[in-house]
Parts: sequence; C-alpha cells; structure tokens
Amino acid sequence: MLNIAVVGAGNIAQRHLEVLTDLREGRVTTLVDTNPRVLEETGSRFSVSSRLNSHESLLEGDRPDAVFVLVSVLQVAAVAADFIRSGIPTFLEKPPGLYTSDTRTLADLARAVGTPAMVGVNRRFYSTLLKGRELVLESGPVQSVTVDAHEDIRRVRENPKFTEEVMKRWSAANGIHALDLLRFFGGDVASVRTMHRTVEGPMPDCCSALLTFSGGAVGRASMDWFAPGGHRVEVRGNGVTFTSALGQAATLRHRDGGPVNVEGDEIDRRYKAGFYRQDRAFLRWVRNGGSLPFPACGLDDAVKTMELIDAISGNSSFNPPSCRQSSPAEAERPSE
Repeated sequence: MLNIAVVGAGNIAQRHLEVLTDLREGRVTTLVDTNPRVLEETGSRFSVSSRLNSHESLLEGDRPDAVFVLVSVLQVAAVAADFIRSGIPTFLEKPPGLYTSDTRTLADLARAVGTPAMVGVNRRFYSTLLKGRELVLESGPVQSVTVDAHEDIRRVRENPKFTEEVMKRWSAANGIHALDLLRFFGGDVASVRTMHRTVEGPMPDCCSALLTFSGGAVGRASMDWFAPGGHRVEVRGNGVTFTSALGQAATLRHRDGGPVNVEGDEIDRRYKAGFYRQDRAFLRWVRNGGSLPFPACGLDDAVKTMELIDAISGNSSFNPPSCRQSSPAEAERPSE
C-alpha cells in the first residue's frame, strides 16, 4: 500500500479522507494543516496519528509515496510546486493555481522533474457523466456541447473566506467545475469566439462563447454572474441528447423515444460524487506507472482548460496551437 500524506485538513480534505481511508491502494499516514484545532479534529476523526503544522516539515521528514494538496485556492500552486520539485507524486485540487501562468509553471516543472501530477476535476468522474458520454458516443461522434456556468456572484461575495483576488478569478476558481466539461465531452478546442458584457461589474459578468472542436463538433458556453445561477451541460450526438443539471440525475433523449433517466451509482451516493474514482485513478497511476488514463486530468491537460476559461471570461485571447489532446471519439486512447 502507498503511504499517503494529505496537506490541508478542512472541508474538502475531509471529503477526500472519507475516500482515502476506504481505498485499498494506500493508507493515509500523515496529515498537515497550519490550524491546530482543525488538524486535531480531522486527525482524530480519521485516525491519522502523524500530524504536522507545515508542509515544509513533511518535506524534511520521511517522504510519502504520494501527496494530496488540498489547501486554499491562493496556496495550492506554491505548495504543490514544492512537492513536484521534490519528485513526490502530487494530486492537487482545482483550480491548479489561480492564474493560467501558475498552471503552466507547474506543468513545466512536473515535465522537467518527471513527477506524476494530477488535477482534481472530479466531475469528469461522475458516474452520470461518464455513462452519458458513453451513450452519446454509441450514436456516433459528439456534434455539440453546451455548458452553462451561471452563478450569483453577489451571494459568493458574502462569504468572507473569498478574497477580492479570488472573486476576480472566479471563472477559474469555481467556474472550472462546469467549463472543464467542454473539453471532457468535446475534446480539443480549435477556436473560440466570445462576447462579453458588464451588468453589475466591475468586471465582465455576462460571458458567451462559440467554440469549434478539433474533432468537428461545436461548443457553446455561457456564464452569467448577476442572477441566481446553476451549472448545466447538454451534449448532442446523432439523434440523441444528453442533459445534466450537474449534481442531479441526468436524462438521455432519443429522437424516436422519450427521456430515460441516467442515475448516479452507489459509489457516487456513498461519497462526494466523482471523488472515489478520481482518487483511486491517481493512486493506481502512481503505483502502476504508464500514461495517465482518461478521464483523469494532468497538468498539461489543465493548462488547456485554463486557457479556454480565460478566453471565455475575457481574460485573454485563445491560442489554438496549444491543443494536442485527442477527440472524444478516440476515448480509448489515454489522455496526457
């Protein structure tokens, strides 16, 4: 079994620990957090006896076989970089750095050192989305992908834990949950045409984009931050439509038949959806080596998603030469 260290002991870490304590691939041997109370409470809850108050202390001691970096958005890139630089296989929660430049730096570092690193975009591992993708592809190639990533940013601002810097990058900090699914279903993006408008400000909070995918499909993305929101994905193939209001049961509709419910499986009901398959995929990759299997997201893959998010949200133009991943019809080939 792999010896696992978990850096960060807050809410999201506890959801990972629920999975990690049940997986046969590894065991959590060390827990790290700078908050003594949170460290003690979480360590006691999950029976982790080795507890440290800094990730530097972990690097100075016995090396774990793998580490889960589950710290705040503003810290994740710097903390993950220390472990990647040290050659320790690293799982890092989304976003993989608040800025695309952070993600690109991590990807370059991991490639130079040869450290396995995986980004936690758990919706790629939802049982409903995996099954829906499979059912659409049975009809032929994906023809269109539509993603809505709407949120009421005013309500988010009421949470004191989010700084103004995080708010300005909310499309990456939280919008990545939904916007990453454009590439999960559609594959590589070849072009992006965008339209932005400011309703409440101070930055564009009404964003729309029309995409073309390298495999021939089209994509549509919309992101409004000035009213009650919700994340949603709709995928169309040849005579079939798959729809999911993310986090809820999905439906599949055929041209010649009524809607069929696509229910989540028992694993996604027992744990936070997607976490079990995602965490197991990372540990098996660390243990067995080889290429990171689809639908897992490596850092080079994450750079492409961050570049796409920047274009949709109006933070930069889109640079198609960075696209290298296969189309959904080639799903049997491993992703980066």
